[in-house]
Amino acid sequence: MITLSPKRRCSLSRQGLPFLTTSRASLSQSIIKKPAFSKQALLHCAGIVGAGLLYSLGINLFVVPTGLYTGGIMGFAQLLRTLFLHLTGLELKIDIAGIINYAINLPILCIAWKQLDHRVVFKTLLSVTSTTVFMSLIPRTDILHGDQLAECLIGGILCGCGIGITLWMGGTTGGMDVIGMMLIKKGSHTSIGHVNLLWNMALYAICAAAFNLSTAIYSILFSFISTTAMDKLHMQNINVEVTVVTKILSPEMEHEILVDLHRGITRYEGIGEYTGEPVHIFYILVTKYEISRLRAIVCKHDPHAFIVAKDGAVVYGNYKRKL
Repeated sequence: MITLSPKRRCSLSRQGLPFLTTSRASLSQSIIKKPAFSKQALLHCAGIVGAGLLYSLGINLFVVPTGLYTGGIMGFAQLLRTLFLHLTGLELKIDIAGIINYAINLPILCIAWKQLDHRVVFKTLLSVTSTTVFMSLIPRTDILHGDQLAECLIGGILCGCGIGITLWMGGTTGGMDVIGMMLIKKGSHTSIGHVNLLWNMALYAICAAAFNLSTAIYSILFSFISTTAMDKLHMQNINVEVTVVTKILSPEMEHEILVDLHRGITRYEGIGEYTGEPVHIFYILVTKYEISRLRAIVCKHDPHAFIVAKDGAVVYGNYKRKL
């Protein structure tokens, strides 16, 4: 437990820290509702459409020509497309996997509308719709002429960036992500990653049995690359509040955070209630991607520092976003 002096509380209040006093004016402004379609919302929608284009380029130019399969509902839609074309003997100019993916996602999103945040569901519908349209319009062209390793790499990066931007804009690409969110909402002891992992294991097992082991291996490699690209992009935009409590005042530590990490610090003084000893408290905002670097810097100068990190901080004002 840390006790702050009244004088210090006033000082912190003037600095505008969120957990201290709030004026009536700011409180009244906070309850004013924003318009349904603000400029930010329109930018998010544009970003999701652009992400759908990026994802579709990765699929039609690098995944489909090589005969690979993505994970999730889209991968299942690709399997159904292959089965349909094999049974009917048709040769279509467009990839109907996007249309099948759309048809599967529609009932899932209808159910999700009753259980999840409507904004997330709407943005997911926009993502699925734009992906379907772009996949139908972009011609399937084998740019790299069958070089599967290069196509896995480039296609995985494009698709991963497309998914990452969609997540950054507050939506999802539908399918198993939405199902996982609904299961968690109902109290299931699982995670979205676990749901996707189980689904993809079954999907790639079918690929190995129905086609050949090479197709399954390259599809798994593609999935790994796209997931890595998605995490790199998305984690850079998950804000994390970090509070560091230390007994050591280290100018070198502050310098590393300010100069090397390029993050600001709010420092104030407190007293440990149990020991009665003075402590230094640092309040820092970083991205989830920077957490490990910040922790390494702090622990290097004080291995016994007390560090608290809280994900999902919503930040307004002078805060540098990094891609």
